[in-house]
Parts: sequence; structure tokens; C-alpha cells
Amino acid sequence: MATSKRLSDPALRIAETVATNMKKLLAITILLVSNLCYSQLKSVIIDSETKEKIPYVNIWVENENIGTTSNKKGEFELQIDSPKTILFSAIGFQTKKVSSDSINFFLELHPLIIELDEIIISSKKISQELTIGEFKKSKINSYFACKTQPWISAKFFNYKEEYEKTPYLKKLRILTKSDVKNSKFNIRLYGVDEKGEPENYIYNENIIGIAKKGKKTTEIELSKLNIEFPKKGFFVAIEWLIIEENKYEYNYTQQGLRKKLVETFYEPAIGTVPAETNENSWRLIQGKWRKVWKNNNKSFKKDRNKYNQLAIELTLTN
Repeated sequence: MATSKRLSDPALRIAETVATNMKKLLAITILLVSNLCYSQLKSVIIDSETKEKIPYVNIWVENENIGTTSNKKGEFELQIDSPKTILFSAIGFQTKKVSSDSINFFLELHPLIIELDEIIISSKKISQELTIGEFKKSKINSYFACKTQPWISAKFFNYKEEYEKTPYLKKLRILTKSDVKNSKFNIRLYGVDEKGEPENYIYNENIIGIAKKGKKTTEIELSKLNIEFPKKGFFVAIEWLIIEENKYEYNYTQQGLRKKLVETFYEPAIGTVPAETNENSWRLIQGKWRKVWKNNNKSFKKDRNKYNQLAIELTLTN
């Protein structure tokens, strides 16, 4: 009876209507404020000299796990919640660091000047080969995967005197696993600095690999580049590309919850082999090179407490 009287009272009904409208207004205000806190960066990255568009530029927010990759037209979009420092990294160009509020419709990167003695080019006749870093595809079940931030993982190949008879880089064989058809990734070839970290390029252009769907050994041909194995050694680095054609959404349910959850990955995943040390394995995260950490995944007993090293084979030739 009390409820009936309350609903029949005109003054109370007006008050209830006002309260409901106020709640709706508050919800809309919160939504608008929330949207205003975020800004969408959109730009096209171009060469400062030729004005040509630069594809597959690695882009990230400094010291944060936020980033993306420019598409094949040099375009990118990035959502941030306040003015940030944005870093841009592309093979053959100087790394650029700028404030997000200074980015316009076009953003220019300046070409790098590569010293001539970094790449030795000469005629050669192929008759000998040597493969290093061999792996067995059937025995690998551990992978490096990329979510929504761009990562670069690198493996160091040390120079040995026995390579003098086969000093040229012929091809790479990389274990890939992809849930999408023909996912793309980039290869960066770095020299090494005094600290043992990747530094400078020994080849000045993108080397795009294409991973077929499933667990595959993906080959990257290098022989036409005529690159000689640097005497100080070098890094082969895998760069994940945060582009739409690499996107894969994984649906799953969490224990105790009925609602389906979605997790986004950017393909392909790259196979790894267990190593006792991490001295040859590096990752570029938030714009800084770091050695890989120990694997504590209980699902893979043979890899636990070891370091994941990229499953990359390198074939040399004369």
C-alpha cells in the first residue's frame, strides 16, 4: 500500500522523473568527458627528400606499451589519452622523437647516410654453402607472439674464422606460425655496438617475409643482396607489423565467467628454441633494447628456466 501511495503522488512522480533524467545526463557527461580525454593521431609518413610514403614504420609511445605500424601507404592511426612523446623507427631512416601535439597530416623522416664499408659487394660464384643455427621444426612448440604493441626480437650471429670460405649471406629459414593467410613481417639486419646491443643497419631497406597459414618454415632469400658476414657479427631481427591484414582475434572464456572474451594478436608468431644463456637474444620494448628474460611457463617443462631464442637458421655461401 505504501508503494501505491508513493506512485500516485504527483510531486513524488515528478521528483522521480527528474532524478532519472539527471542520471541519464550524468552518464552522457561522463561519456563525453571520457571521449575528450582521448585523441586520435592520424598522419602519413613520408621521406623528407623524395616525399615518397614510407611503409611499415615502427611507431610507439615512449616508455609505454602503446604503439602501431604504418600501413603500405605510410598511413597510421594511434589513440592516446594526453600529449605524449612518439617515436618513429624505420629501416634506412633516422629514428625520430616528437611530441604528439606537433604531428600534422604529414610527418617526415630523414634518410640515414650509410658508410660504404658497412656492406661489401662483389661478384661471386656459388659453389659452397654452410648452415648455422639449425633447428628441428617438429620439436618446437614455444613461440614469441605479438599483441597490440610493436615488438622487435633479435638473434645475434657471431663471426667465426671458419666462415671465411662462405662469407656471404644466402638465406634465412624462420619458424613461423600464423592463424591468418600470408601474414607479413619485417627483417632488420643490425650491426653490434660496444655493449653487445643491436646498432646501425648492415642493409638499408625493408626485407619483408610472408608467413603462410599454419606452422611453416618461412624462407627469406638474401643472396641477391650481396651482403658479407660482418667480422664483428650481426643481428637478425624480426619486426612485427601492427597492420590490419595481420590482425587475428582469439575468442575465449575465463573460468568462472560466462561472457566470451576477445584477445587480439598480430601474426605471425615466431618459433623459439631453449638456450642456457640470453647473451644472443634481445628484444626492443618501449624503444629500448633489453635481453630476453627466463621462461617461467609451466606448460613447457623442457623450456622452463631457460631463455627463448629465435628459431632462425642462416645459410652462408661463397
